[in-house]
Amino acid sequence: MLMAASTTRPSSLRRSAGALALGVGLLLAGLQPANAQSAAGSAPDGGFSELPRSEQDQKLQEQGLTRDDLAREDALKKLRSSTDTDFYSTPAQLPAANGGVVRSEPSTFYLDPVKLIKPNASATRIMYRTTNSKNQAVATTGTVLQSKAAWRKPGPRPLVVLSSGTQGMGDSCAPSRQMAMGTNYEGLSLAGLINAGYNVVAPDYIGLGTDGAHTYMNRVDQAHAVLDAVRGAQQLGMEGVDAKTPVAAVGYSQGGGATAAAAESAPEYAPEVQLKSAWVGAPPADLTLTGQHIDSSLFSGLSFYVMGAAEDSGVAVRDRLNAEGQRRYDKAQDSCLVGTVLSDALVPSEKLTADGRSFSQLLGDPALKAYLDEQTIGAAGRHPRVPVRIAHTVADDVVPYQSGRRLAQKWCASGVNVSMQTLATPTHVGASLEGIPSMLVYLDARFKGIPQTSSCWRL
Repeated sequence: MLMAASTTRPSSLRRSAGALALGVGLLLAGLQPANAQSAAGSAPDGGFSELPRSEQDQKLQEQGLTRDDLAREDALKKLRSSTDTDFYSTPAQLPAANGGVVRSEPSTFYLDPVKLIKPNASATRIMYRTTNSKNQAVATTGTVLQSKAAWRKPGPRPLVVLSSGTQGMGDSCAPSRQMAMGTNYEGLSLAGLINAGYNVVAPDYIGLGTDGAHTYMNRVDQAHAVLDAVRGAQQLGMEGVDAKTPVAAVGYSQGGGATAAAAESAPEYAPEVQLKSAWVGAPPADLTLTGQHIDSSLFSGLSFYVMGAAEDSGVAVRDRLNAEGQRRYDKAQDSCLVGTVLSDALVPSEKLTADGRSFSQLLGDPALKAYLDEQTIGAAGRHPRVPVRIAHTVADDVVPYQSGRRLAQKWCASGVNVSMQTLATPTHVGASLEGIPSMLVYLDARFKGIPQTSSCWRL
């Protein structure tokens, strides 16, 4: 979900490895600004600022955060006004073909909010057409990064499509907006790819920054947004980025799910894209399994994101919540990750439903179950036609390891060359850090033409 590093205070160092990794992740999530359209006077932190100072300190300590982290987040909110929102307005007319570019413009990409560290690449922000799961043409956005590093491997310089981990639901959480402000927590992954000489395109996903709701973890929407981002990048006329360019897809957490969905959708949806391989980190391939895993946990607020996407698809989920549950649900639909985590961590979900059932129990309701089943990756008849690496830690506290392993087993049964890597670092956040060098080494081997050794025999 989160990829970057941070320093911690001595008190934090006395925590367990899992809590430390969580603190790092929440710090990085805290770099994301609250939605610019939040109601005037509302607290963007789930009421945190209204608590007495002693209660604030206790909550920060429980979640591995410091007041320095909050000060940094506050500074970032003041930067959000510098983002050009006009770029994200959808025109009345869209291009005829998926991947068609609506507009593009030079952008900026910083690794820090002070804007001191600029990666070795030129950045172009794009809006392009894609098709959602309702078979409707919609506009979405992303960023194309053209590396200035030398390409020293055999063959032409590839294009890597990097799908971001969970950002939130508010428009200001969009990765392309945060790149310009130096607050995108995927910065380490992006910088690693750029320095290795890859050109990169990073989609924002449908509804994240643009009109409409963000269809969080919708399998079809994410797959199409990823593949059409590649098509869009190929239409910009950049040197070495065209329809013949070899492509790899990478992503972790939500990005791992998007990458997996794109890899298995490419043969039908975008057969002309020259996809060569995919690196899939901690994929939430089974949303029911993941929902049960995070129920009433530190990351239970992510359930509201999935509920929002289900509601957008016509599943009446909000009505299953009581007044407090609906208040939290509504706030989550307009929040970035840190606000949701601060608001909803460890809240017993049975206290938020109209009938006292837990979120895990709600997942069995017929309409919601049918929607979640539609999002399952690795279903019969869908599988990649390229080598894939699935990387996952056994000690994942957000996306259960079984989700990644079962996906590997399903794809293996369909004849896919799957390399299954068990990451050694505990927690979802901690393993994401280990995943960055894993991803870079994996791509290096694939583009050097080294054959992938399958793990299917031991799965």
